[in-house]
Amino acid sequence: MEIENNFARPVIVLSACLDGEPVRYNGEILHNDLVEKLKESAEIIKVCPEVSIGLGVPRDPIKIYLENERYRIYQSKTGIDLTEKMEKFSVGFLDGLKDVDGFLLKGQSPSCGFSGTKIYSNKNARDIVKKGTGLFAQIVKEKFPDKPIEDELRLRDSEIKKHFLTRIFAISEMKSLERKIHSINQLIEFHTRYKYLLMLYSQSKLTQLGKIVAGYKKGNLSSTVSDYSRVFYTAFERKPGVKKQVNVIQHIYGYFKTGLNQGEKRHFLNLLKKYSEGKAQYDIVLEMVRNFALRFSTQYLLFQRYLNPYPEQLND
Repeated sequence: MEIENNFARPVIVLSACLDGEPVRYNGEILHNDLVEKLKESAEIIKVCPEVSIGLGVPRDPIKIYLENERYRIYQSKTGIDLTEKMEKFSVGFLDGLKDVDGFLLKGQSPSCGFSGTKIYSNKNARDIVKKGTGLFAQIVKEKFPDKPIEDELRLRDSEIKKHFLTRIFAISEMKSLERKIHSINQLIEFHTRYKYLLMLYSQSKLTQLGKIVAGYKKGNLSSTVSDYSRVFYTAFERKPGVKKQVNVIQHIYGYFKTGLNQGEKRHFLNLLKKYSEGKAQYDIVLEMVRNFALRFSTQYLLFQRYLNPYPEQLND
């Protein structure tokens, strides 16, 4: 039996410039490897807020500044304040989204930047008060506080990238189940598949979700699924640390430790110790777990989303 690898297709709102569209203020064409791979596994909705409010390509740069603790957008060369236009477009566009699982936006952008956007003290200032979020991205955060939102610069960090992808594909799979479920057995199967991934992210949410499933009464499938999904969507908000990873791996280790010889046990536990001390990569440990699960045909583990939370090609 192979590791479970059928995935729902998440819906992702993407800054159009990250997909090579010529919409940057200077006409620059960008290429992003992760975006290219995501297009094979996800449904993409592209947007460029700056072009959408009528700015051309190339165009004079715009900047974010503070006024009475409110972010505003200004085009210094033309002297035009674009705040209201940007806010009106952003609200209309986001309100029109029927289904979305997450956002991947352009870092440092005055419109789309999720992080690293330069914030000026006033519209004519040259001094940067701080670095923060672009205006469009701010409105995204306000309207979709429970959705994964990232920019391509932050996703250069492998742990942030894994967390983002895990959340997006988990949300998408839950939504897919909500659309097609007709039996409590499907929810039980789903909960079983996500046991160790939920344990990794939130032991308390895993327990809460287990109680929801166990408390099902005939005829109440719709309300049970609704209760389950509401908790499930909140379970993946915080990126798990090393201690939680080690805890889950120790639980999983019990499934195959009796089949290992003493040398294999020492090698695996030593590697796990090195990982806990920051001296070994998590991916190496996880790959050993996958190999043991395949070697011993441990179907319960092979079924777990923990071993394969999103399409493998997105790791390359």
